[in-house]
Formats: sequence, structure tokens, C-alpha cells
Amino acid sequence: MARLSAALVGIVVALMAGAASAADDAVARAMALYQRRHYEEAARTLQAGLPVLNPASRATAYLTLGMIYLDNARLHRELREAGIAVQLDYLKRLAAVRGTGGSRFASLYLGSMLLESGNSGEATRYLERFSAQPGVEPRYRAIAEANLGLCHFLRKDAQKARALWAGIDTADPEVQLALAAVYSRAGLQERDPVAMGDAALKKVGYSPSSRMLENLLTVYVRAGLTDKSLELVKQVDLKAASYTEVLGQTKTINFYDIAALGDLATLYRQASVLYLEKAAAEAQLKPTADYYLGAAHADAGNVERSLQATGAFLSVSPAPPRYQDRARVRYATGQYLLGRRGEAMAVWEELAQRQPADPELLAEIVLGCAKAKADCAQIEPWAMRAIEAGEGKKTRPLNIALGQHYLWRRDYDRAVAYLEAGRDKSNKNRIEANDPVMLVNLAEAYYRRRQFSEGLEIYFEMSKHFPVVRRIQEATQSIYSMEHKSAGDVRIF
Repeated sequence: MARLSAALVGIVVALMAGAASAADDAVARAMALYQRRHYEEAARTLQAGLPVLNPASRATAYLTLGMIYLDNARLHRELREAGIAVQLDYLKRLAAVRGTGGSRFASLYLGSMLLESGNSGEATRYLERFSAQPGVEPRYRAIAEANLGLCHFLRKDAQKARALWAGIDTADPEVQLALAAVYSRAGLQERDPVAMGDAALKKVGYSPSSRMLENLLTVYVRAGLTDKSLELVKQVDLKAASYTEVLGQTKTINFYDIAALGDLATLYRQASVLYLEKAAAEAQLKPTADYYLGAAHADAGNVERSLQATGAFLSVSPAPPRYQDRARVRYATGQYLLGRRGEAMAVWEELAQRQPADPELLAEIVLGCAKAKADCAQIEPWAMRAIEAGEGKKTRPLNIALGQHYLWRRDYDRAVAYLEAGRDKSNKNRIEANDPVMLVNLAEAYYRRRQFSEGLEIYFEMSKHFPVVRRIQEATQSIYSMEHKSAGDVRIF
């Protein structure tokens, strides 16, 4: 999507060039970084430049930021899904080793991971197992009990949850922040988790742990404090382990919290909406901002608002036809999700049968159909015919879309085949030449097929730009070592 996004915003930037000044180079630098998929650096560059921008150019900067954060949100959403799959496998293996040489903390982190994946029932068992161990440090027993309370709350046993939470001593700021994060995840804003989190941070002073900062991020993001959350992310060491367990002179285990990936995805989507809405206040930019607002709301699962924004874009006749068609696909996806299935299928089929075939448009249709969990049986043959008849470079987006479709259907062999076909062969793992979301999807498909080396190559390259990838990379390396019975510690260089 980044290449398509850059093309559309390029039209807008050209229209507004007369209002720009030499002081507005930050927008151009950010756009250049965005086109290379350096999302983090692009956002930081433009955020830092906002205060000194020419006021006439601020709307363009807001639009650019909205697009950057939208793509970064999508990337982190896919990283979260891949991370859950790998970490669950890894932690289950660790938790199965009991007695001498076994990890005491595997049950705590497995319980937390199961909770993050939506399995509060199984999470309860592991959190209780951890708490029942003799000699557990009070801080970590309290953190386990806070999460255990959330399990009960999500399983509609609020009385048991509140009783557990009431017994937790919050004198320790780490425990206080963990409980604040749990209250946020439970939606208990009456407990004022923001005030709890801020108070805990004041207690600890100038050197809070990464675990504390990530819990505070959960609190801020779920309270909708987008600006505070973005500032907080600058302080978090996204490569740092949540906890390191020492099991002997030569063996250590790093534990990571995948929940941060979900929080980052939500935060970046919130930031995208925030800046796109600011851009929409400029009449000349409103249609373009509406186009991306429709995508951002769709990603958030807010179908009504997505249809509203996309409908507003479609009502503007001067929009280029290629964007009109993609907006129609998204609008049809929303209709399908709201039960208007016949109308949606009619739009998808009409656009899919156009001649000559447009691989990028067909890619949007395949993804829209797949996301709506519709029957794509009639769409797939048209997509495959377009790939057979088309040129390699032009059909990459369609290959990627089909690969993602098969990944979601757990057909990993076909997912790998199509995703590999959509990759730039000469720069196979570089984000400058490949969509990072595609690379994450391909790495996950490789993992499912036990092609560990291939997946690790992708994660190694991506971690140069997205340090949070280490949370998946290290677990993958650990499973690779286990399956090949490698001795010694897991080390990622």
C-alpha cells in the first residue's frame, strides 16, 4: 500500500507546493523515508519538524503523518499475530520442562501470552501454577494475581476478580503499574488507571524498567492519550527483555511481552486517525484524507465510520479512477460485513472481471473478500488468470494478496509460493524493496513450515529498523535450537 499511498499524496503535495517554503523540508524528508518504508524514522522526522513548519503546509504534514502511522499500525498488527504464534509455541515448550533445569517464569509468561491471545481459560491454569510455586518473589506473584483477576473478569466472574485485586499490595510501583494496565484492559476507567500509572512512575524516579513503561503505554493507549503515548514510546527500549531468568552459569532465558505489539498497533492507528482528521480540515486535502480515514477505520473494525469516510471520498468526482475503484472495493467490504452481501459481491465481481485486468485492483478485491471472510471462490480464478497473463513486476501486489489470503486460510504451502512470487528477488529481505507486512507474513508462513533459517533471515533484516522484532526473532531462534538439539544459550547477533 505504501507505493500507492505515496503516489496519491504526491498529487496533493504538488497542488500545495505554492504554499510551501524552504522551512518545510521536513515533509519532503519524511516522505522520502516513508517511500523507503522507514516508518519510525519518517514519523520522528516529521513530528520534530511540525513546530517550525509553514502554517500553510501543516495540513500536508498531517496527511503525511496519517499515512505513515496507518502503514506502521498495519505492520505492528501483523507482527503481533506472528509474535503470538511463535511465543505460544516457545513458552509451551519451556513450561513443559519441570524440575531441575526448568524455568520458574515460563508459566507466568505463558499465562500472560494466552491471555493476550484471548484464551483466558487456559491462561488461568498457568497463572495459578506460577503463583503456587514456593519462593516466588512477592512482586511477581502480585503481577500474576493481577492478570489472574483479569482472566476471571473476562470470564464474567467479576466478584472473584475484584477479590483478587483487592488483596494486591500496590506499594511496589511495578505492581501498581501492572494493576493499572490490567484495569485498562478490563475497561475499568472508574479505577482511574491513568492516575495510578502516573503515580507509580513518580515513585520509581528516573529509571523505570521497560516493563513499567510498557504497562504505562497500555494505560495511555487505552485511555486514548495519543500524544502522551507517542512521547512515551520514545523512552521505551523495544529491544529489552521483560525479564531475564538465570538458570545457571551458562543458561539464561529472556522473556518478552508481545502485548506491546498490540498496543503499538492501536497507538499508531489512533495517531493515523488523529492526523488524518486534522488534514481533513483543509478543504483541498479533505478527499484524500477521507480516503485514508476510511482505511484506518476499517482496520479498527469501525465499519460505519469507514463507510462514512469512504462514501465521502467517492462523492468527489475529480478523484483519479484507480482510487475510486479501490475505494469502491473497501466500501463493498464494509457492506458485506454489515450484511449487504449481494451488493458487495456484485461490486467485487464487476471490478474483478474488467479487461485488461488490473493486478493492483484485483489484489484489493482478494484482500477485501478475505478480510470479510466471504466466499472468494469466484474471485480467485480471475486473480490467478491475471497472474498467468501478466508481467512479473506488475503482478507482485496480486501475488502478495493471494499469499496473505492463503496464510489466513492456513494453507502455508500456497502462502509461501505466492508471497515468494511477490518478493523482490534481488533485494529479497530489504524493506526498501518489499512491503514489510508481506515480509512478516512470509516469515510466519516459513515458521509454520519449519523453515526457520528463511524466517530468521527476514527478522534479522527487519530488526535493523524495527527493534521490537527481536521479541519474535529470539523466540524463533530458540525453537530452531530446540528442534535441532543445539547446545548452549540462544544468542541473536
